[in-house]
Amino acid sequence: MNSDYSAIIQHLSGLEGHLSAKIKGQDHVIPRVCSVLERAQLGLQPEDKPLASLLFLGPTGVGKTELTLEFARYLFGGDSVFRFDMSEFLHVDHVKLFMGDETGRTGRLGHVLAENRTGVLLFDEIEKAHRLIWDLFLQMTDAARITLADHRTYNLSGFVIVCTSNIGSRQLLRPTRLPFATLERAILAELHGVFRPEFIGRFDEKIVFKPLSPDTQREIARIAIAEELTRIRERGFDLSISEDTFELLVRRGIHKELGARRLKKTIQKFIGDAVRHAIKS
Repeated sequence: MNSDYSAIIQHLSGLEGHLSAKIKGQDHVIPRVCSVLERAQLGLQPEDKPLASLLFLGPTGVGKTELTLEFARYLFGGDSVFRFDMSEFLHVDHVKLFMGDETGRTGRLGHVLAENRTGVLLFDEIEKAHRLIWDLFLQMTDAARITLADHRTYNLSGFVIVCTSNIGSRQLLRPTRLPFATLERAILAELHGVFRPEFIGRFDEKIVFKPLSPDTQREIARIAIAEELTRIRERGFDLSISEDTFELLVRRGIHKELGARRLKKTIQKFIGDAVRHAIKS
């Protein structure tokens, strides 16, 4: 085994632990994601395909995007996630903004692929994109080289593709005593009612995320508060949070339907305002 290969293995050995420390309430997800990513980084994926392709399903604010950001930082470094909100490309008039057009005008995807050779392509809420874009994803998840509407050919061999979807989220958020495995099968069945089987089948993994339990939400809140306090201390401000304040931030930052999505912004606003008032007084 050469030294370069050993270095890759050593780096990958810390991936699962890193993600487990950052992403809470999704213990069933992390090993499956790491398996795909490790194979990709070790060069075990077919050379004529993207590094990996993942489909994340589940409600808003349960860690789908956060997991993607964390493994991207670990594997590729900062600024390696190229994120697309697919609800912006719902109508046929907007498809050209994404794919380019016959006149040679480059779309948003083409700009990213032309300027970068590696990283993570994150497509949020893929079910909201126009069906013409769904057809493009059939190519993207199957081949390392694609030709867009601007007639240019782009290389995807250095990219991990992640698509997220809220399909089936209502089933997960509804009070039930059904085991998660049963709900998972129901959501995957609903997924097959929206997308063509050949599209779904081309993803390396299709993973359903669980709703966050109250205990997990509180754990995430404590982590987020600790990270923000550390950031503020590095700027010379030493703050602490009381239990009453912690409970207030949890109530304001956690939403029944949005999960922990707005938690960080709530914490940043509260602590930032506290610093601002301290400076002014």
